[in-house]
Amino acid sequence: MHTASPHTSLTLAETALGLLAQGKAEQAAALLRPHLAQNPQDGATWHAFGCVALANGSAQAAVQCVAKALELESQPHFYSTQGQALLALGHAEAARAALHVAIMQSPRDPRPHQLMAEALEALGRFDDAAQALRNAVRLRPLESERHGALAAFLARHGQMAEALVVSRHAVAIAPHSILAQNQHALLLERADKLPEATPFFGAVAQALPDNAAALANYGAALYAKGDFAEARSIGQRSVNLQPEAAETQNNVGLSNLALGALPEAMQALEQARKLAPHDARIATNYGTALSDMGHYTQAEALFRQVEVAPSITAQRARARFNLATVLLAEGRFKEGWACFEARKNLQTGGAFTTLPAWQGQAQTQPVLLYAEQGLGDCLHFLRYVNAAACRAPVVLVVPQVLCSLVAHIVFEGTYTVQVVARGEAAHTHGAVSACSMLSLPHIMGMSTPFAWLPRFKQPLLVPEKKQQGLRIGLCWSGNPTYRFDKRRSIELTVLEPLCTLPGITVQALQPEAHKSPFTLTPLPQGDMLQTASLIATLDCVVSVDTAVVHLAGLLGKPTWLLNRFGGDWRWAKASTKVAGQGQVMSLWYPHTHVVTQPKPGEGNAPWHEPVQQVTAALCKLVKKGV
Repeated sequence: MHTASPHTSLTLAETALGLLAQGKAEQAAALLRPHLAQNPQDGATWHAFGCVALANGSAQAAVQCVAKALELESQPHFYSTQGQALLALGHAEAARAALHVAIMQSPRDPRPHQLMAEALEALGRFDDAAQALRNAVRLRPLESERHGALAAFLARHGQMAEALVVSRHAVAIAPHSILAQNQHALLLERADKLPEATPFFGAVAQALPDNAAALANYGAALYAKGDFAEARSIGQRSVNLQPEAAETQNNVGLSNLALGALPEAMQALEQARKLAPHDARIATNYGTALSDMGHYTQAEALFRQVEVAPSITAQRARARFNLATVLLAEGRFKEGWACFEARKNLQTGGAFTTLPAWQGQAQTQPVLLYAEQGLGDCLHFLRYVNAAACRAPVVLVVPQVLCSLVAHIVFEGTYTVQVVARGEAAHTHGAVSACSMLSLPHIMGMSTPFAWLPRFKQPLLVPEKKQQGLRIGLCWSGNPTYRFDKRRSIELTVLEPLCTLPGITVQALQPEAHKSPFTLTPLPQGDMLQTASLIATLDCVVSVDTAVVHLAGLLGKPTWLLNRFGGDWRWAKASTKVAGQGQVMSLWYPHTHVVTQPKPGEGNAPWHEPVQQVTAALCKLVKKGV
């Protein structure tokens, strides 16, 4: 029998392990088999063959091969491989014993420490496992993968803040490591910091341009960051590589939805729904696209299915809330207001107050009414305060920016209405129960839209001396963090035909007038009371769907709302009427014209027809000398 020299055996084993590291397990096995046949007493080769078996998923064969190697010679890394194979078989205690020997024989090798952490974690000894990982990091502080293993462990056990610190250090040590970049991005995603993960997922996608999962992760991060166009582009690349990925189809659909490409959104979300028919989140997203396209019957059916499905509470609540928007848009207000209450299960940041809920009953002790969501919603739902004040004294809590304005409104209820800024303690004002203003129509059974033009205390809102020409107020964009802002807001260049009409002076009703390509009078600094006082001096207002529309509507100022296709329920058919010459007027604000995009689409094109309509209306006012 031929016996190889120890040097030859060691070189052969190293070569085989090198091939294995390159993913060439079959070539490594082919190299080792004939050598073992001629040299069955070669421990290094038996160990290498065990490593090949482990890489091929044959943990039991690996245990046998390494056991044979250990019969022939005792090496620390043999025990490490034995421990790893035993772990793969689920024998955590036996693995721990083997790894203990490896550490005793080679205490400065970080690999058995890291494997020991796996064994200890499997045994439920989490503190000891963490210490083993920290030992591995201490032994190799400049090896990124050691920090990565510790970060993953910390994340698994709920220590996300420290996990992110350690993971960030792993990236700093190896800034070009795709593994470190990807792990850090995934941890950020788990920590609900997906926008922050964007550059890391981007680096992975750049390094792996044909990897569908890498592209999908990057697209999802871009969407979370609000970069919808790029998210769609990257997501579509992923879909082209892996069209059966429901989550990626969902993200492409959501990106299209945010950009205004509603038919494309509906197509992608329908496909995602087919791929994952039991996914409540995807079903709700598809229902949203159907609703925005005006397919209310299909959307309602889908939302009702999700509402009763055995899905998580948040998904059922979201489906019920979206169902509310469909019902309200269709004028089914009684059920719509009831479903609208589901928003409370979607809110983050905790309850507004710990006071017990007011159910609309008559009482002599004050009830706290509070604003929630945006300024526009607060202004819109102020109309219900009068009815509440007929049943109980009211402490009305509104955002600071609205406080002075609302304090000047004359409420007509039987009891007093005390207006306070958000942040003041309710108990200091004697409130014993509380209710959101958005819940008032539900708890008081008010199921019909009605106009409300509040009276204001004098000497508020005294118009200035009339100037020559038509003075219009303009609001062209809303809060950019709103998911559908790209569908709602308008580029100023699109409004140029309207704002450069002869005989017109344009007053900006939002900041950043200096960015306009035509002349705009800047908005003075101040709160909504100052803005209201300014609007009172104007002849009319043109605005996208922001709080300005509600403010101008409450003031009874002639207003043109430039409304996106698939817009808010309160501008839908059930909340409007068709007046003379086909003008669509709001039932909530009797002097507000609702001018809606005739069809969905991206960018500027869908706005051209609404802008032309408003331009024509303003031309008539100029000719009349209004």
